[in-house]
Amino acid sequence: MVTIAFDHLYRYDELTKALHSLAEQYPLLMTVESVGTSFEGRDIWLVTVTNSATGPHNEKPAIWADANIHSAEHTGSLAALYLINKLVTQYGNDPKVTRAIDTRTFYVMPRVNPDGAELAIADTPQLLRSSVRPWPRTDEQPGLVEHDIDGNGRILSMRVIDPNGPWKISEHDARLLVAREPDDFGDGPYFRLLYEGWIRDYDGVNLGLAPERRSLDLNRQFPAGWRVHGEQLGAGPFPLSEPETRTLAEALTARPNVCCYFAHHTFSAVILRPFDDRPDSDFPTVDVKTYDALGRKGTEITGYKHLGVYDHFRYDPKDVITGGADTWVYDHLGIFGWTTEFWSPLPHAGITDYHLIDWFANHPVEHDLQLLAYSDNELGGAGFANWEPFDHPQLGSIEIGGWDLMRFWFNPPDNLLEAEVAPHADWQIFCALATPRLVLRDILVERIGDGSWRVRVVVANDGWLPTNVTQRSIDKKIATGVEATVTLEDGSRLVTGQPMIDLGQLAGRSRATTMISDFGGTESDATPDLGVAEWIVSAAANTPIAVEIVHPRAGAIRTTITLA
Repeated sequence: MVTIAFDHLYRYDELTKALHSLAEQYPLLMTVESVGTSFEGRDIWLVTVTNSATGPHNEKPAIWADANIHSAEHTGSLAALYLINKLVTQYGNDPKVTRAIDTRTFYVMPRVNPDGAELAIADTPQLLRSSVRPWPRTDEQPGLVEHDIDGNGRILSMRVIDPNGPWKISEHDARLLVAREPDDFGDGPYFRLLYEGWIRDYDGVNLGLAPERRSLDLNRQFPAGWRVHGEQLGAGPFPLSEPETRTLAEALTARPNVCCYFAHHTFSAVILRPFDDRPDSDFPTVDVKTYDALGRKGTEITGYKHLGVYDHFRYDPKDVITGGADTWVYDHLGIFGWTTEFWSPLPHAGITDYHLIDWFANHPVEHDLQLLAYSDNELGGAGFANWEPFDHPQLGSIEIGGWDLMRFWFNPPDNLLEAEVAPHADWQIFCALATPRLVLRDILVERIGDGSWRVRVVVANDGWLPTNVTQRSIDKKIATGVEATVTLEDGSRLVTGQPMIDLGQLAGRSRATTMISDFGGTESDATPDLGVAEWIVSAAANTPIAVEIVHPRAGAIRTTITLA
């Protein structure tokens, strides 16, 4: 029996072993395949979870979840592993899990960027944004280079005494540095605050920051709204130029049964939705309402706020983020996409009155003290490392310490990991069960003359979402309709009707919201969720005919009808 632990961050080899071990234990429910390789040649694994006994994975409506496109955001990778583990281990025990696996498919890519992720938790770590490929330049520039110079396995901060430094020690806690006021010209000491590292080509005076040679941001690489590096940092030379993003895009678009997309990131404890670069007024109204309905359920289950990026999560009110995966899947593929930013220490420390982005630019010192107290009292000091003297090879006597970015800000401490990620699997299962699904409602065979038969097949969408999933997919002519096809044996022929009948899109239950309509009456349920295909067939009695009803996002029905 394979037991997966959720009390630490996984390195690549351990993650690979866990995935393959689960697949070996649950071969009817789970497969693992390499769908591409990273810049350094590591396999990018894609897990498929469904009950193979109830039909092939690509003939069931599906959701997609991926993680760790950004190097240090390992919590998302653990959340993806948690989802996989919950699905296969709870099948047959949890009714919702069982129904989801019997009727839907889950595609999970736990680590999009294995090279960068491996560096982030290496014995000697490096905290890159994304890919390890040198870009936009390969030469090494002078300046401060991030490095674990004291060899303790963490990249912290360096504080250096400098009479012109902008920081001083807080009167409330000697560990904490606070900004000097404009009229603060006391005796100090004052400090410069630098990230831990060494200085390339140091002249003893000028201390610049060396540009990171590996400055690609893989989540600025997707085609929707892509802009050049000068307009969108990290965008790369062209959309999907990198093997990691290209692998993701090719694998996802090769699975047109995907209806909902989840990108796992850190941090902020929010569920984000498109658009990145446009207001909600650019959405089809029905899509905004559906996004909000599913998002409210996400908030109910996880406790995370559900927000639109353009209105609530921009780093600069005069700029936008473009090239993100969630906007791409919605705008170009016509499916609902979300980015979950796992974890934030702020609410755990009792800080609730903050704006997600603005807080980092300016907040009261009382919040820093609350965070320190939380680290001390609840985490055994794990969030903040005490300042320790260090003889720097270039700067001389300094101190190394401060906030642990990797294990307090980017990711929760180990003992909090499982509780942080667990509810999100339940929300994704909920969304999977909301996807459209074709079911056979009725078959009518009626003899209408000697050797002539009327055949009528009624199909329904028993999912909450319509078969087209989004209005965007109709507006952009992405969605095809439900197609009913009849195949006759030799000697039989169609009298009326085409071999393939387009039934259009079938509505789901998402249209039902309240018993009171906009005009004060009660809602009247028509039947836009039903489709009818009818043929007149000339054939001998007891002749079988094959009927197939398919929709790329809502699955397939195949049946053989005997004319009798």
